[in-house]
Amino acid sequence: MLRIVPLEIGRLETKLTAITGEPGTVVLPEPAWLVEHPDGLILFDTGLHSELQHSTDRIGERLGAVFSPDLPADELLGARLDQRGVGPTDIDRIVFSHLHFDHCGGTAEVGDARIVVQRDEWVAAHRPELIEAGAYNPDDFDIGHDVQLIEGHHDVFADGTVMCIPTPGHTAGHQSLRVELESGPVVLTADCIYFEHFLDEMIVPSFGHDLDRQRRSMRELAALRAQGCRLLFGHDAAQFASLPVHGLT
Repeated sequence: MLRIVPLEIGRLETKLTAITGEPGTVVLPEPAWLVEHPDGLILFDTGLHSELQHSTDRIGERLGAVFSPDLPADELLGARLDQRGVGPTDIDRIVFSHLHFDHCGGTAEVGDARIVVQRDEWVAAHRPELIEAGAYNPDDFDIGHDVQLIEGHHDVFADGTVMCIPTPGHTAGHQSLRVELESGPVVLTADCIYFEHFLDEMIVPSFGHDLDRQRRSMRELAALRAQGCRLLFGHDAAQFASLPVHGLT
């Protein structure tokens, strides 16, 4: 049986001005998603790096001034997996939505998994100017794993049940993940859509790679929602809190 289990790998507090230009602050849950499939276990993203428990030095001065991490030891990726009775070596694949620090920070905690990532994202994440600007840190993700570079749609288990869906715009190679649960199809949107109202109002953060392309990706996901897919958004605290801790089936 297929199952999606939400794992909250800490939180980031930030000003809404950093995302939408609006006043106020917001607390963003930082999810990793455990996808249980009869042929193996997948993580969709890996959340925050353990060093962010104590310091923002890892993400640099610019991002450290914007984001305040909250990452207790029992919310590290390894601890979250242990709470599910899953060991680090039990994870077969890490499917990355994209390679920003809050989506790939826990990668070192699952060192035997194969990384599945869009080729465009992998290439962008190694561009010196983007690394210098703090957009990417290869020390988070390019640390010795086997890497499978994909282009476009990808059937993870070759049975149609877990599909990578390209949703570029937020980054050059952003992707979402569609899982065919018994209760109906679910799409993990990651940062293509931060919050549900972003989709309803077609709001995109101002710092994306290609905002027009991101809106096009959002419209594609909206079309899937209209067809009956359930969308789970990237950092929607209210939605995330409403999910059953035992997962969706």
